[in-house]
Amino acid sequence: MRNSITLKSCIAFCLVLAGPFALAEAHLPAPMPTPAVGDSWTYQYTDVWKGVKGNVNKMEVTAIDNAGVHVEVRRASSNALVTKQLFSAEMNPVDRGAMHFSPSFARYAFPLTPGKEWSTEVTGDNPKQGKHWRYTIKGKVLDWEKIKAPAGEFDAIKVVVEALYRGDETNSNGGNGQLTETVWFAPELNNFVKLDYRDTDWQGRIFNRDSWELTSYVRAK
Repeated sequence: MRNSITLKSCIAFCLVLAGPFALAEAHLPAPMPTPAVGDSWTYQYTDVWKGVKGNVNKMEVTAIDNAGVHVEVRRASSNALVTKQLFSAEMNPVDRGAMHFSPSFARYAFPLTPGKEWSTEVTGDNPKQGKHWRYTIKGKVLDWEKIKAPAGEFDAIKVVVEALYRGDETNSNGGNGQLTETVWFAPELNNFVKLDYRDTDWQGRIFNRDSWELTSYVRAK
């Protein structure tokens, strides 16, 4: 009897140790997304800084061409058009309404696998406001997590992107600071389940904290 108990204890102990490794091996690297026209993602925006929920917006893919993935953002309640956006094939932001990145803002670097890191420099322009910034971006993939949102529970890979930005020295309208995006990307969605955003000045003082959580989605294919 004692030998039986010892054997069972050993098996249980080994399973506990194997758990994290089994979880890691259960996921292949997250591949580059394959969005299709008609795909949509609806997000609840929250101003975390003020603790207030804002608009619910629907992002829908309207076209895909050599320029990238074209998306219309509309109010979920009224279908009123808010803005049009452009993403790279990897779903990295290129045009976010009035803001244009060149090359795209490197939120992702596929395939995504725990421990992967990347760094790049991009420029950001807001022609209407006459503002120009330079971004130094560093991204890192953490690990797979099960994350819950109003749309359900998903297996998502967690990515943290930090970007130091500085205004054009010849443009007094520019500003300096650091932004951090924490993103939970779910391959089955071709997009993120949740995104947390934080913006600070050079002294580390936070002046923006926002989040977006998925409330519903449509896969056209």
